[in-house]
Amino acid sequence: MPLVSINLFNIPTSFIIIGLLYLIVPFMTWIVLNGQRSSLVSLWCGGGFFMGSAFLLVGFRGSIPEWASYTFANGLLFVGYLFRIQCLRLYLTIPAWRISWMVFASLVFIMVFQVIHSGMNDSLLRLKFVTLYNAVMNIMITVLAWRIGRRYVSSNAYFIFGIYFLTSLVILGRFVELFKGTVTADTMIASVMTVQIGIIGVMSSIATHFGYIGMTLDRLIRNETKVKTDKLAVIHQSQQVIAQLDRQRSLGAMSASLGHELNQPLTAILANAQIAKEGINKGLLKPFQLQNILEKIIHNTRRANLIIERIRGFIRPAALEIDLVQVGKLVRDTAKYIKGDALIHRVAIVFDLDERELYVKGDAIQLSQVLLNVYRNAIEVLQHEKLRKLIISVELIKDLIIITISDTGPGFSEEELRRVGEPFYSTKADGLGLGLSISKSIIDQHGGEFLISNNENGGACFKICLPAIYH
Repeated sequence: MPLVSINLFNIPTSFIIIGLLYLIVPFMTWIVLNGQRSSLVSLWCGGGFFMGSAFLLVGFRGSIPEWASYTFANGLLFVGYLFRIQCLRLYLTIPAWRISWMVFASLVFIMVFQVIHSGMNDSLLRLKFVTLYNAVMNIMITVLAWRIGRRYVSSNAYFIFGIYFLTSLVILGRFVELFKGTVTADTMIASVMTVQIGIIGVMSSIATHFGYIGMTLDRLIRNETKVKTDKLAVIHQSQQVIAQLDRQRSLGAMSASLGHELNQPLTAILANAQIAKEGINKGLLKPFQLQNILEKIIHNTRRANLIIERIRGFIRPAALEIDLVQVGKLVRDTAKYIKGDALIHRVAIVFDLDERELYVKGDAIQLSQVLLNVYRNAIEVLQHEKLRKLIISVELIKDLIIITISDTGPGFSEEELRRVGEPFYSTKADGLGLGLSISKSIIDQHGGEFLISNNENGGACFKICLPAIYH
């Protein structure tokens, strides 16, 4: 009996998926950066919206007027590129292009495209032109991201550079094949390019936005930290401000990891939507099967929303909010922030938690900030070790809840043990020396104690001791 297959990588569906991603992810980026919005953020997200609209129009080619799916769609894509290039130029403090020039360039582009498409009616020349301008635009973004990475030592900018560099290579390869005449327009569209469009489009639409979130937070931290440290002589006078900046810095460093975490539910949503679309078109789905797919889409949408709310809640400025905090849940939930980094660096996280529900009184956001600082420091140290293990335990001893975080790293020297935790002292070459100092201050505010030592068998050991609340 022959097998019935559903082609999940046809050209129109690929463009529709990419278009939806380019519309959804910029909107999420806009939400996450609430409070840090600027003209740069508007340009980046606006560019994504223009690109998403362009890809959707191409995806519906054949169902809408030809001028919309060809000329107008490519015009929108061109404007989207201009917006993103303008954004990165401003990030580098390069003088902005004039709006009149951008409008003029867009009109010239649309006229040239229309002449090739309608006047000359040459599909191969049109494809060469489209491939060439896409390559040029991607290369410009690649170069600007590289310059930002070098100037500001930004891993997030290098992350964007990597994605656009890969995209540029693929597009240039397609252009060379077209220029040499080894492929025709029809064979190229029907070939492996379909898969490449889908994979690279998803990477560009999702991953680069999280790199940009990291860049924005990096820029915010550089500017605000300079202003605050110039004005404040004593660190405790700016406890809430610096603590918030430290949280933003942490999320900036982990933006690629968070992008991976959010990518999972988004990919699941779009995969299920695509299966539903193909199934309905081919009459392969029964009502209960369609209902099951829609329930999966709803579930993953809620999951993505929870991730976004968790990120927003962590970086927003807030006064101290004292409440009952379940320690075991706090320890596990905070570990989710560094799950991606732990996987990348092959660090095993081992939990040894008291099975009882143990509570302390405090601010959950600030306590999670302390845990996150220790987790991240441990992972950074362990990435250079053969044995990479992070052990987290929670126990109740008399009236104290003790959170112990130990690793299998090299531990501290005697000099480091004497000074670690002091303001502006760091064992890392690029460290600000604020993380552990802030952590100690937060635990002090909660009536607890923050202890740093070495394990008997090697590695660092951090103990957070807090008064237990019997609930």
